[in-house]
Amino acid sequence: MSDLIELADGNGLIEISAPSTDRYATLKLIDWWDHAKLRRAKVMVVGAGALGNEVLKNLALLGIGYIFLVDFDTVEAANLSRSVLYRAEDAGKRKVDVAAARLREINPDVRVATFHGDVTRALGQGIYRRMDVVIGCLDNRAARLAVNRACWRYGVPWIDGALDVLMGIARVFVPDQGACYECTMTEADYDLVNVRYRCPLMRPDELQEGRQPTTPTSASLVAAWQVQEAVKLLHGLPVPAGKGIYINGHTYSTSLLTYTERADCFSHAQARAVVTELPLSVAYLTVGTFYAAIEPILAAEGAENAALLPEQEIISRFYCPTCNVNTPVYCPYDAVMPDGATCPTCGTPRLPSILSRLPLSAESPAAEVPLTQLGVPPLAVLQVAARIQGAERIFWFELGADAQPYLAAWSE
Repeated sequence: MSDLIELADGNGLIEISAPSTDRYATLKLIDWWDHAKLRRAKVMVVGAGALGNEVLKNLALLGIGYIFLVDFDTVEAANLSRSVLYRAEDAGKRKVDVAAARLREINPDVRVATFHGDVTRALGQGIYRRMDVVIGCLDNRAARLAVNRACWRYGVPWIDGALDVLMGIARVFVPDQGACYECTMTEADYDLVNVRYRCPLMRPDELQEGRQPTTPTSASLVAAWQVQEAVKLLHGLPVPAGKGIYINGHTYSTSLLTYTERADCFSHAQARAVVTELPLSVAYLTVGTFYAAIEPILAAEGAENAALLPEQEIISRFYCPTCNVNTPVYCPYDAVMPDGATCPTCGTPRLPSILSRLPLSAESPAAEVPLTQLGVPPLAVLQVAARIQGAERIFWFELGADAQPYLAAWSE
């Protein structure tokens, strides 16, 4: 049972409920608290390490209705000193599965959907369109950049967190309100991102350039700020967009960081996506069937010379100069390089043909190529460039039939 009580100053109502029966009774005493908004809220958390554990724990305690958790890693012994959700018996299990189960134990009201995979390449960007807030608990620049560009493209605010032993940063980025994460990047940051994307010979452990040792205490502090800002965003309260708080555990001090919006920032320069949702799944589409589905839409706009703009560069074929043979490939660059460059017949290094645009037509030589072979993930938002009266226009098409498998746990 609960009652609505008017505040003494006449500025609204608060809900009074019994602490013995309502887990949110104390929270509802906050005059601006709207628990119905939190029950409806959809929050994506990217990363389930030390920082992610604290963020997830806080979201569950607050009763956030829908959480979407992304991580590609498994639990190991080193996680146990900094991660409240993991136990020794969880070693080798996927972090997303263990974390989701523990969150349901903490608060059965919370619905948790998960994705085990790489946020930079394997996560369909349609998921961002369904989120109210994204919270980043990441340890590398490439992942942060990918999240930032997706959030800016679809108009979703996100909150970045970073740790370094006794120090940490929490910062809020809101589309159309000041600087974004990419505005904070230096040339050295871009170099490190390019190493990650362009050096398939390097081992995964060599690519973790952003990892820093940390403590559970600094993770708790930064996560608290991140979730607090998320709650403010969900309530429509003012947030310090384009700013951050720097926490220094050595000096017992905090500092407000203000970032400057960069004129040459790609995230700001990209157009806001206006998405057409298609009732199609990537599992059943080829380049040809995808074009057949969108061709009437393009024709209605008077669009011509359509081309798919893949998120990853595509190797269309390999040419062996010794054998004088062209071999069709149509796979992402990183999926076949460098091993695929060697001719299996004579051992000669082959020459790749690399595409950043894939022409779309009924006669396309790639018509029979499955979209999955091109590295297109479920719930992808595919960009198609076409010309209308001599000017190029970008169309966005979401493979919307893939949403239900992603978010099935939200319906349970």
